[in-house]
Amino acid sequence: MRRLLVALCAAALLAPACASARTVPEGFFGVMADGVLMTRDDASFAHEFRLMKASGVETIRPVVYWADMQPERGGPLITLSLDRLMGEAARNGLRVVPVVLRAPAWARVDPSNFASPPRDPQDFAAYLQALIARYGPNGTFWAENPDVPKRPQRVWQVWNEPNLNRYWSSPKPFARDFVALQRAAYRAIKAADPGATVVLAGFGNDSWNALEKAYDAGLNGSMYDVAGMHPFSGRVANVMKIVRLNRQVMNRHGDARKPIMITEITWPSALGTEATTTTGFETTEAGQARKLTEAYRGFMRRRKAWRIQNVIWSTWLTSDMGSTNSFDWSGLRRLNPADPAGEPLDKPALAAYRSLALAAQR
Repeated sequence: MRRLLVALCAAALLAPACASARTVPEGFFGVMADGVLMTRDDASFAHEFRLMKASGVETIRPVVYWADMQPERGGPLITLSLDRLMGEAARNGLRVVPVVLRAPAWARVDPSNFASPPRDPQDFAAYLQALIARYGPNGTFWAENPDVPKRPQRVWQVWNEPNLNRYWSSPKPFARDFVALQRAAYRAIKAADPGATVVLAGFGNDSWNALEKAYDAGLNGSMYDVAGMHPFSGRVANVMKIVRLNRQVMNRHGDARKPIMITEITWPSALGTEATTTTGFETTEAGQARKLTEAYRGFMRRRKAWRIQNVIWSTWLTSDMGSTNSFDWSGLRRLNPADPAGEPLDKPALAAYRSLALAAQR
């Protein structure tokens, strides 16, 4: 039957049948667009986005740092970097799931600590509304750039792994204050764009326990539309278990119908490198490709039962050299050590990703 549908598509005889041949929803295959990718010159940056599209990427997840975009209270947003990304995403028809985090010094509980959360959730809420005013349905970005296909930004993820000191250093425990931030953010986003989708932060480590603590602190389904999840583990079976445990927490709290985004998953190919800041799940380049394949196949089998909308690999491009952090070996592509400013090199994981994504999108 599948061969017949492909033949009909090629003959352009039955459009509805062709559309139904997809085995995953649009946007299912995603990557993080961050790190060294953001340092590339304009020509290389545009090339990487075209290559993403050709490789089956349909969703990107950039990191949007409030501290970088609004370093002064009441100041205008510094939008050059995000403008460039939104423009290339629109030109290539890619969906965008921005994760918005990191308060500027003027807004932090502890101004001296870059990971300190906002002192007043309303400051963060106002920033989110400023982003929507720039990139949302009536955004100034689209009016100022008529040559860019208009693809209003209508999905926003609120913070990243707030149960970890790296992203939410104080106050502790995190849950009460994070839930207050989530509530304010949800209301602000919906006030600015009622049709927007609000994605709950993915929690780190024992994420199901962190999610339970958030519910205990007042989180409920009226504060988010989609749950983000970050199921990191050395074994793919445990990755699946982590998502199942989070799904069970949601179900117990009345959110069984809420969908899920796997907003980060990865295995760094840092085994045997100079990386000393490690995760415990480093592997080789060949191992990275095998685990990626196994994980995506596992998520595709379970996506309906668990209501998974997409799975975002972290990340598209990394340096794979000169760093102590093993996550700097997590890319599908890597810099060329002989010419770091030149054309990056593909890793085996990219071939695995491309094969899975393009086959699922036929």
